[in-house]
Amino acid sequence: MTRIEVLAVFPDIAPGNLVEFKQRAAELLEISVPESGTLRYDWFFADDDTKCAVHEVYADSDAMLVHLGHMGHLIGRLVELGGGIEPTIFGTMSPDLAAAVASFHATLYTRFQGK
Repeated sequence: MTRIEVLAVFPDIAPGNLVEFKQRAAELLEISVPESGTLRYDWFFADDDTKCAVHEVYADSDAMLVHLGHMGHLIGRLVELGGGIEPTIFGTMSPDLAAAVASFHATLYTRFQGK
C-alpha cells in the first residue's frame, strides 16, 4: 500500500468570495468524514483569509479516487472562488489516479529511499 499525500493551495480568495468558499469547504469536510481511506483532510486559512491550504493523506490511490468521486461536483467552483489551485502530490500514483488528476497540472513527487 502506498500512501498519497496532497498539499493543495487556493492562492487568491477575494474577500467577496470568502463566505461561499468556506461554505463549499465545509461541504467537502462533511463529505470526507465517512471515507475510510481518507486519513487526513485538514483545511488551513492564511491569517488574512486570502489563501487556503488543504493537507490531505490517503491510504492509497484507490482511496484518493473515491474522494475525488465524492467531491467532483464542488471542486470546479472552489477553484473559481479560490483564484485557482496549486496542487502538489507526494507518492506513487496508480495510472487511474494519474489520469484523474492530470487536468490539475499538479507538481508530482515520488519517494526517494536512497537506493
